[in-house]
Amino acid sequence: MSFNPTEWQPEPLRPEERRASGLPASGWLPDPGDPDLERYWDGTRWTGRVRNLYTRIEHGVSPSAYTTPARTWTPAAEPAGVHRRARRRRWRTSVLLLVVVALLGVLWAGRAADAGLLPSWANLGRTAAEALTPTTAPVAPTVDYPVYGSTELVRYLETAMIAQQEAIDVTFWAEELGGPAIEDALREAVTQNPYAFVKGWVFWETTVGVELHPVYTYAVDEADRRRSLTATAVQLGLSASRATAASSDKEKVTRIHDYLVSRGEYDYEAYDAINRGEDNAVVDRSQEAYGLLVEGTAVCNGYAQAFLAMAEAAGLEAVQVTGSDLAGATGGDHAWNKVLVDGEWLLVDVTWDDPSTNPRTSHDYLMLADGDPRLITRITDSDWVVDAHLGDYSS
Repeated sequence: MSFNPTEWQPEPLRPEERRASGLPASGWLPDPGDPDLERYWDGTRWTGRVRNLYTRIEHGVSPSAYTTPARTWTPAAEPAGVHRRARRRRWRTSVLLLVVVALLGVLWAGRAADAGLLPSWANLGRTAAEALTPTTAPVAPTVDYPVYGSTELVRYLETAMIAQQEAIDVTFWAEELGGPAIEDALREAVTQNPYAFVKGWVFWETTVGVELHPVYTYAVDEADRRRSLTATAVQLGLSASRATAASSDKEKVTRIHDYLVSRGEYDYEAYDAINRGEDNAVVDRSQEAYGLLVEGTAVCNGYAQAFLAMAEAAGLEAVQVTGSDLAGATGGDHAWNKVLVDGEWLLVDVTWDDPSTNPRTSHDYLMLADGDPRLITRITDSDWVVDAHLGDYSS
């Protein structure tokens, strides 16, 4: 039998008795009967007030009290002299979680932690919905652009976001995997697809399911224009670089690398805007393969996206990797690639080989194994692929 703290209460204590008893002071404490809730302790007994442990939203409070606009993630300013390492996370909008429990007439709202922890999906009011829970994964929409995800869920999210669906049904995945796994997949999807323009996301949970509402960077027409021009630029780049005519994967990688080095210029305007904490069209462009391939300029995230798009189109297996590099006196966020060559995952960093950020054109960061001394200051984070596959790309 589950414990209900409202069914048993100690007799109220007089003030002098409470001081001698060692009971905690009044405040929110873990609920004895539900690990996902906190219950208010008035100093002598449990009250009927409860709130979500993660969102701190109290049940039964007027929904208007929690109407909160989506917030924009502002990158920390990097010190001068690290231009080649500027990277703004593509999911820079903080996650705003809005949980609607229609059966109880309660609105919960909150922001998930940056580390990817989402509140456990609400159990209240789900009785009616349990009969509607899907038993198979939803069918992904058909799109004209490639998807690269390491799992079925990641690929589903990629296609839905390329199609710019306003509401993406993730009910099946919420029931099967839970909220944190969905956000883990989202982080991979926005990192690994150059054709998905997504700034952040909002989750809605009701008694009939769970929906993901992406925050898209562009309106549909502008996003389609950028996707089309990016795909065209990829094919033109493969032709100009003669990568598709290469006799080996190693030669393909080298030709793509050299083409991007010659094609692009580092976007110092965007770098300065990022350091000022701005969120504008220049910064958006700098993060995209479109920026480098179409407009000829980007920061490291755009370089890595462009290499990913060209490598995959050339028949190579590649991923974008994110993290930081502490080379020199300062360090900062950075993005680069790994590509599979002769059965080994090797690092490619086009940004650091570009003469606009390097005194000379070089192959210093072309196809390096993980243990190479040049990478001793480099740290890889866990945001670019789902946790279950982080170990798949080691050399």
